[in-house]
Amino acid sequence: MKKSSQKKKPIKQAPSLLRVLLFDVVIRHWLVSALAVSFIIFSMVLANTSHKTRRLTAEWQKLRQEHQDQQILWESLRLELTTLTEPDRISNLARKELGMVEVTTKNEKVISL
Repeated sequence: MKKSSQKKKPIKQAPSLLRVLLFDVVIRHWLVSALAVSFIIFSMVLANTSHKTRRLTAEWQKLRQEHQDQQILWESLRLELTTLTEPDRISNLARKELGMVEVTTKNEKVISL
């Protein structure tokens, strides 16, 4: 009967180390925890911004090179157009100002020496 009258005291378990550390870091030193979390978030945002900047800079360089290539092509085509229209311009001037005509079999004159 004595055994039943004596109640066993529950053995108090030691708290886990993880729980103690988390309590200490999060509750007691909340300012340091907030600073650490904000530092990590800021670092991630900075890395993302740097990545986007590098990518946009590369795209800008590519577009700039393409623009230069198009400018060279444009100048080349303008030169070709000028080269092709120059004989026609001379023919038009000869017809209008000098009264020259195209040679045909009817208006052909042969001069021999």
